[in-house]
Amino acid sequence: MQIGYVPLRRLLSLITFLILPIGSTGYAQQRPILTEDPRLIPSGSLDSEAGLGYEDHAIYTLSGLEGDHVSLLTGGLHFGLGDRAEFQMTGTLYDFLKPPDGNWRSDFGDFSLSTKMKMFSESRRLPILGFRPTVVLPNANQGSGLGLNTTRFFASLLVGKTFGKAFVFGNAGIGIMDKPTAAGAQDDVWTYGLATIIPISSRVNWASDINGLQNPRQNPAPGSETRRQFRSGLQIQAGSARLDFGVMAGLTDLDPNYGITFGVTTRFMK
Repeated sequence: MQIGYVPLRRLLSLITFLILPIGSTGYAQQRPILTEDPRLIPSGSLDSEAGLGYEDHAIYTLSGLEGDHVSLLTGGLHFGLGDRAEFQMTGTLYDFLKPPDGNWRSDFGDFSLSTKMKMFSESRRLPILGFRPTVVLPNANQGSGLGLNTTRFFASLLVGKTFGKAFVFGNAGIGIMDKPTAAGAQDDVWTYGLATIIPISSRVNWASDINGLQNPRQNPAPGSETRRQFRSGLQIQAGSARLDFGVMAGLTDLDPNYGITFGVTTRFMK
């Protein structure tokens, strides 16, 4: 690994993920699962998420690299903008890959910007309904073998309903992904997720989901292939922070065999 000049966009990623505030309790974000919770954080609050992850036999189809993947400081910042909107800056500060030859590869992770909007609040009969557009910026590059160097856009409908103590929610949407191997071309994909969060005690929640991307093309571009995984884990309130621990299992041939993740979420209040 070599350390050299760091572009401005990567410095922005570094600043974002080095923030670890201490604040109050009560969170609406969904770590350690992937399916987006349609509920918003309170207006005027700032949530900071930071975590680590490991995946066994990750596959990068553009470069052909495979190996053990370690993600450093996966998370982001969530800004409560009011009763109807939340702005999110998320991604991974740094990725490491150990191929079978033992020569580690590393690069900055991609970085995304999202706005989560609530269209309808949950009522006794009707679910909460939201919308979330996301732009993924290409921080990681093709030279490292860990990036696509393409910009991607996703848009999802978010829906959720409380059943007894459990909150069940799901996402369904589309993605527009530039082809890294052909200028001016793209792949259009479907995205989806189904999740549940169930309180086990006053300080512990159990969260679980299935989340994926479906490409209808028979020969998809590298990086836009069909992927799907199952995640399950715990959210544990510990003083002014919430800890999360989770495991994952890949459900396609291109997904990692298994993985683990843990992190911490803290909150600033206005």
